[in-house]
Amino acid sequence: MAQNYKSASDTSNAGSVTVDTLKDELSNLAATVQTLASEQLGSTAAQVQQTAATKVSDLEAAIRKSPTQAAAIAVGMGFLVGLMLTR
Repeated sequence: MAQNYKSASDTSNAGSVTVDTLKDELSNLAATVQTLASEQLGSTAAQVQQTAATKVSDLEAAIRKSPTQAAAIAVGMGFLVGLMLTR
């Protein structure tokens, strides 16, 4: 009956090939994850920016509609923030 024994050099070569392959695949995986994350972050940032622009334009419209009320609210908010900061 024939027995298959691998020498130490055969085993180490097979192990280093596997490790090198794993390193390459992990590197590719990390690059893919980074690309996907940046795409997702970019789309999320664009959505946030669009929502903020919409809210700012709504706020400007409300201020133009009743500037006296807006000024009174701003003064009141400033007063409250000033009180909180001094305590």
